[in-house]
Order: sequence, then C-alpha cells, then structure tokens
Amino acid sequence: MFCYHAEVINLSLKNDKILEEFQILETKKRFLGIVKIHTIAIPEKDLEKSVRMFQKNMSTKMKKEWYITFHNAEQIIIVFRKRIFYLSGKGIIPVYQKLLDISGAEEKEKWEELIQYAKLLGIPDNQCDFLPENFRTQIYTIPNK
Repeated sequence: MFCYHAEVINLSLKNDKILEEFQILETKKRFLGIVKIHTIAIPEKDLEKSVRMFQKNMSTKMKKEWYITFHNAEQIIIVFRKRIFYLSGKGIIPVYQKLLDISGAEEKEKWEELIQYAKLLGIPDNQCDFLPENFRTQIYTIPNK
C-alpha cells in the first residue's frame, strides 16, 4: 500500500498520543532525548484526514510555531497551525539544517511563499530545511509490522 511519510517533532504536538495511531518508521533524538523527530507512515487514503488531525493537534508550547512535513517523492505538504502548503517536490534538494535551496524548484513561487511565511512566524533559516535529505529515495509503502 502506498503511503506518505511525515516528520513530526514530539514538542510540536499538544498530545503526542496521536502518534500511536500510526506506524513509526524511525525516531531521531536531539538535545539529550528531549526532542524526538518521528518519521511516521500514513496510508495515502488517510492523508487528508491525517493532515487535518495533526494540524488541530499542533502546540504553541514554548511560545514557538512549529510545522509538520508530509511527503512522498513527488508531493510535499507543509502544515502549520493556521496554514497548509501543497507543493511539488520536483527540483528540491534539501540539506539538513540549511535554508532550503529552491533555485531549481518546479513551483518556485509557492516555495518562496512558504519560506516567507515560515520566517514571518520566526522560524530560523537553519530550521527551514523542511525535508529529510533522502526524501526522494525513501520507500513510500507501508512496511509489514
């Protein structure tokens, strides 16, 4: 079954129990394990419902704005508490903790709008990488448990 992956930071959620409804593919820990970045699988048929569910559950903890990235090799969805961006992944080459280079992006104007919105919310350049570096080569099928 085809799926999307989502990159979700535990602190971005009001209630991280929501993650129990999804298959967690990987968890990366940062800052002595306080920050956990979960990569989860979302069945394609449940994508829109899941996007809305996560958006409603986004936190304002730490007086900080967060985003959640949903992706496959072609489509990227960046979700903020008050806005959702639907983008093409064509021409995007992310580098971890670097402002996303959109010079070759198919939808350059949409990506520029996303970056400007993120900056307006106070998200620093090094957190505007939006995607894992290997998003094009990931396998977007639900693995057997």
